[in-house]
Amino acid sequence: MRSCQTKTLLGAAFMLLANAGLSYGDAVILSNLTAAVNGTGTIYNSGPPQWYAQEFLTGSSSELLSSIIVPLGDASGSFTAGAQLVNNNSGLPGSTVLTGFTVPMIPTGSPTDLTFTPMSSVTLAANTDYWFILAAAGSGGDYQWPYTNTLSASFLNYAVSENSGATWTVGAPPGPFLLEATAPSPVPEPSSLVLVTCGFLTFAVVLSRRRRKVRQG
Repeated sequence: MRSCQTKTLLGAAFMLLANAGLSYGDAVILSNLTAAVNGTGTIYNSGPPQWYAQEFLTGSSSELLSSIIVPLGDASGSFTAGAQLVNNNSGLPGSTVLTGFTVPMIPTGSPTDLTFTPMSSVTLAANTDYWFILAAAGSGGDYQWPYTNTLSASFLNYAVSENSGATWTVGAPPGPFLLEATAPSPVPEPSSLVLVTCGFLTFAVVLSRRRRKVRQG
């Protein structure tokens, strides 16, 4: 009976160790963040306001969107940045807003990779075009979004609006803007695995001592 209990406890411990430490990290869906920077576009809210949108094409499988990462910086003046994901409408940003994003603080210094988190759950369909829009509202300010001359199938056109997104025009080269999209992916957390391993080893030591006491008694 004691042997059966021991095997059961050991089995449970091994199962705990095997499944512990699994959390959701980020897996890259598509990215051009490592491409050479050839310039920056200015997103501003005065005379008239100018917004930018970057088109991207998903791969052969659908993915739950975890975040959009873009490098932004050189912020100046007074503005409120906004970000949206919209559908594609005949090669231009569409009117269907799929989600807004929480917008991190944009630095006044050189552009830095910033993470935009969706405000609602969005599953990106396979082989589908989407547009990520960056905007500015307020009394007069701007920030910069770097672009590259490196083209790829995943990053097609960019578009510009000079009337707060009412109408869009496909931008002329250079482009596209730098962008990365990620999806959640279960990955082991080393810290969690260490804690569980320590717990398992402690359990094994205590069990061994108890068995020795039983034999001595």
